[in-house]
Amino acid sequence: MRLLWAFNHDEATRSFARAAQTDPGCAMCFWGIALTLGPNYNMPAMADVRARVGWQALRRAQALAASAAPVDQALIAALARRFDADKGLDPSNSGPLLLAYANAMRGAAQRFPDDLDVQVMFAESLMNLNPWKLWNADGTAPPATQEIVATLHAVLARAPDHPGANHYYIHAVEASSDPGQALAAAGRVADAMPSAGHLVHMPSHIMHRVGRYEESAQANRLAAKADTAYYARTAAIDYYPMYSAHNYQFLAASAAMEGRGAEMQSALRDARKIFTDDMVAGMPGADWAIGFLYDGLIRFGRWDAMLAEPAPDQRLGGMVIAYHAGRAQALAALGRIPEARAELALAEAALGAMPAGALAGMNAGSPLYQIAVWRAKARIARAGGDKAGAVAALASAVAIEDGLSYNEPADEFFPTRHLLGAALLDARKPAEAEAVYREDLKRNPANGWALLGLALALEAQAKAPAAAAVRQQFTKAWANADTKIGASAF
Repeated sequence: MRLLWAFNHDEATRSFARAAQTDPGCAMCFWGIALTLGPNYNMPAMADVRARVGWQALRRAQALAASAAPVDQALIAALARRFDADKGLDPSNSGPLLLAYANAMRGAAQRFPDDLDVQVMFAESLMNLNPWKLWNADGTAPPATQEIVATLHAVLARAPDHPGANHYYIHAVEASSDPGQALAAAGRVADAMPSAGHLVHMPSHIMHRVGRYEESAQANRLAAKADTAYYARTAAIDYYPMYSAHNYQFLAASAAMEGRGAEMQSALRDARKIFTDDMVAGMPGADWAIGFLYDGLIRFGRWDAMLAEPAPDQRLGGMVIAYHAGRAQALAALGRIPEARAELALAEAALGAMPAGALAGMNAGSPLYQIAVWRAKARIARAGGDKAGAVAALASAVAIEDGLSYNEPADEFFPTRHLLGAALLDARKPAEAEAVYREDLKRNPANGWALLGLALALEAQAKAPAAAAVRQQFTKAWANADTKIGASAF
């Protein structure tokens, strides 16, 4: 169960299977196999082979249930609602099955209020109904989210160190308007299972959101070490490397906010080693994440490094767009405008060829990659002296970005407002730039890029005392940086 709480589902399956070999009469061993093979918060649908094996294990659990404890019988009966022997987990049927399971788990939670594991599994069953979309865009919580939060609150009040409750509570509130309410959980979760890389990583989901970027980065450095040690002990790693790649992506995002360009680039290349082309080609939409490398190079003004990147596998449509858009920006920054326009045309052609319904992270692919195209257009406009055109293009990108679904780190690797603010200052519109930076700091607290931009905007308006105070904040935010900046964007 502890492996389940740590989202190492395949290792948990193997553990339950080994227990079933040791005790073939253990109903809950087979229940555990079926449970861990099933949908979870990061994988809401089951592959057919997992559904078949899970169904067989559940049938065995049902056959053994008569001798099980009442709470175990309730869990076995509830899990049966998540399977359909005829349809498996046909995507058209998975929603009703997951809802039926959640309703059954609510009944189990009500029958066994003192079994905290049952309470946590009930909360998880509700989370899986709407993964990564637990909060409305206006920051309000739907009734199901309110029930999730209340259930986990109650568990943590009785068992503050429960690894599953702390883990799920972080996910339950990270997208809220007050992610800091999970700071206590973030402080506990890594210590609950220090060799479980994903739990060691989990504090970063809150630390990054509240502007504690170095603590977020450190959580992911430690998670990477824990995972390396884990891989040295097992030959069967299955789906879990996705979580290791996530650690590196998160490390990159937090390091970038601190101005640590070298660490950001190293982490993104480590993630790329995990995401092989063949792996990503079989996971539609996953190539957005390895395209972060292009965004990172552009963010730190590494124009030559961007141009030295090899062309991506043409099967990876999203990465192709990001590659050409990145090259367009680098070429424009170097004053090679005709070449930049040619790369922009390639990016737009690839975007136009993206299939309807294509995904990128938690979002539709087309709007997400349109941001990259708008950024390239802005860079070309600015290089050509068209300051108004650059501002307009970046404003269009921000409008799209604000409509993206929540993910952590964000599906857009760095905020477009950093570019827009710099363009507004270049266009001698410091008051508008100030508003842009203040909004960014609401979304990304204490980030040095926006703090420097805000200081520049205030100085341009002769607001010296306010500018000096913000400069001090910038100095603190940039204390770990390896890159000097004179604006909020290169």
